[in-house]
Amino acid sequence: MPLAPEPGFVARSDSPLAASGAFVSGSGRDAADGPLSFKTTVRELHNTLRDLCLGNDGDDSEKEYWPVIAHRFPNYERFWHRLVVPMTKRIEIPLNSPGRHERREGIADDLWRVSYLNYSAFLHLAYAFDHLPLPLKSSFGDFYRHLGSVCDLAEDFLVCVHLLVSECRNNQVPLLQGLSREEYLDMAARWYEKEYPKAYAHYHRKGKSKSLHLPPREALLGKYFEHRDEAWKAYTKFSGQIRPYRNRVVHDVAMGTVLAGRYQLVPKKERIQDYGDMRPIQDAAKDIRRLKRDFIVREEQMSDDLHGILTLLNALWEKPIADLDALLFEERNAALLKKYNLELVDG
Repeated sequence: MPLAPEPGFVARSDSPLAASGAFVSGSGRDAADGPLSFKTTVRELHNTLRDLCLGNDGDDSEKEYWPVIAHRFPNYERFWHRLVVPMTKRIEIPLNSPGRHERREGIADDLWRVSYLNYSAFLHLAYAFDHLPLPLKSSFGDFYRHLGSVCDLAEDFLVCVHLLVSECRNNQVPLLQGLSREEYLDMAARWYEKEYPKAYAHYHRKGKSKSLHLPPREALLGKYFEHRDEAWKAYTKFSGQIRPYRNRVVHDVAMGTVLAGRYQLVPKKERIQDYGDMRPIQDAAKDIRRLKRDFIVREEQMSDDLHGILTLLNALWEKPIADLDALLFEERNAALLKKYNLELVDG
């Protein structure tokens, strides 16, 4: 049964049948005030969420690919279940109704972006999976292009969650505050020491410069994970190999392979800097010691990398889930509830 409105609130007569709760507005409310909030009890919301899963209420892509992602990345569904579903009309209209996957009215743009970054990373994981059997001649490059995109989207997702949580808790993010001239120059100096040699080589090879981001995304996330988090350390090591490998395979001259019987061997990620063109690959093909040290069966590396990134993302997603879940359900943070356009009451 829908929750009865408290005194001073009026339920909209033209609102859709809710799965739980009701649309409410305050006395004297003007139409220009924006969409009506959705009022429900914590128990009713939990009851609505209880039986939902990607298998029965995800979109077509989630239903198709979830079985191959679920084992190593179950936290994708946990995030969807607890934090994405309340952004959608799934909590307003009954199961199997058209439009349940749509964004609810009044959902804040920054909150919705978090959900869409999460979903976009899922899609690129799915597309990478499609290339594991190498159905196309371009599949090896396509695979690493998608993994590189997963890294970009995952980091954007984590930055957005960090900023969202900080805003809701009224905490400033020091790196995003105005920097003094000395602070900016100090940050630029650290970038020069660490990144300039690579940027210089990139310019001479490609004829174009690399972008300079201050503060770097990694610095923001290092603060969010407090640098001590083992999941973040493991991820940064992995992504630090995936991106250069992606760039070499996708954006550079064609990378040769070594044919060993029915297997094609490719340079390992950690050795890719030694194989910038065909000549060293041809030399390695004549040296069994170098082949064993520097090369790997192409399909084996792809499978290991897909499994690896799924496991790493699952560990990283623990913090966003814990932070947003606590804000929404335990603290009932007013700022976050406003972004969800929700009113949660006891019951």
